[in-house]
Amino acid sequence: MNTLVRRAATAATTGALLFGGAVATAGNAQAAPTTQCKTSTKSFDLPGKPDVKVSVKICIQYTGTSSGYRHYSAWVSKASWDGTSSFIGGTRFNSFSIHMRAEHGSTKVTNCSNDICENRDISSEINGSEKGSKTFTNDYGMVYVKTKKKTWTADGYAYPDIASDGKSGKTWELNGTASVS
Repeated sequence: MNTLVRRAATAATTGALLFGGAVATAGNAQAAPTTQCKTSTKSFDLPGKPDVKVSVKICIQYTGTSSGYRHYSAWVSKASWDGTSSFIGGTRFNSFSIHMRAEHGSTKVTNCSNDICENRDISSEINGSEKGSKTFTNDYGMVYVKTKKKTWTADGYAYPDIASDGKSGKTWELNGTASVS
């Protein structure tokens, strides 16, 4: 390399280092998160019983690539509840089911097959104590996605059926997660 070219290359590198250019920061890129979670919380007004606040945490995880396909899993990670006064026992909810889905734009994937969906029903846990939580492993009721598409989110809804209110259950849309690629 001739002297003039070497001096120009040295000056360019020195200038980039002094002014925070690409040469100094090229190796500092951070990887995108492989798991994203989101918690939704709602208070329920229970007739003839102390009210209860319920939180549901859902997650999505990119689990890797195999044979050219990307693999994602979405699941209910945790549910917790907190009564607003002393627990008097009895049935708060006839059912409290949680349904999951994974989404990529308008593409939605559930764990339903032939109109039968696995879901989490946490009514027995909520009915059993004033306060508590339940952590779920991601081996049951999980949504699996095998795709070539990137950027997926987890979303879902709960269907709480309040006991003794004379009404059927009502859908509670849960907050969706940020995306994983």
